[in-house]
Amino acid sequence: MAIQDMSMFKQILAKEKFYVVLIDRKILRDEASDIRLIWSKKEFAESYLEENNITLYDKIMDLDLDRFVTYEMDDILDEGDKFIIDKYESNKGIELEAISFIEEIMSELDDIRIEEFAEDICNETYVYGLTVKGQKQFIIVSEEEDASLPNMMTVWSTRKLAEKVRRDDFEEYDVIEVETGVFEEWLEDLKQENIALGINLKSGMIGTITDPKAVLKAMPC
Repeated sequence: MAIQDMSMFKQILAKEKFYVVLIDRKILRDEASDIRLIWSKKEFAESYLEENNITLYDKIMDLDLDRFVTYEMDDILDEGDKFIIDKYESNKGIELEAISFIEEIMSELDDIRIEEFAEDICNETYVYGLTVKGQKQFIIVSEEEDASLPNMMTVWSTRKLAEKVRRDDFEEYDVIEVETGVFEEWLEDLKQENIALGINLKSGMIGTITDPKAVLKAMPC
């Protein structure tokens, strides 16, 4: 069975998070194989702890996929590391290459987000972004610490999503809207200028960053 067809893959993909047990601030490992354990549902982790009489642990922690990939994965995982996923009760769990598994989920998640964003902005006919107060052009964000990364325009499909990120990260800017038709013309320009597109990013500017061509191709309008 392909990874994408497995129920645990679909569950993690849908919730955009997975669960670990922390003991002494480290992820719990399988006693027999010394492989890190993760779960697609909190109750599966609870069942494993109860079955193995593990009562001394810090907490069951949910890890947001975007935050894990952005801030934690490089520090925690090395090439060749594995996960055992959903080991509990009579379920022996599935052993997979950890980095490949996370990358597969993120690739699938990016595709879903691009399709949903493109459909939403066509249905609602507006796109939202951040602008310098008094101006009418979406800002371009650059990565000061890594000049090799492309500049990025950040956009959202609803004002509510844009306002949340503005409050958390960009109080000095305003949220403005442009018609989807105008935004589509901007995408053509972004392609030529090698500027990436951050769509519906979360606070901390994490989430799906893509090529403008991918959004153009997905737009049904």
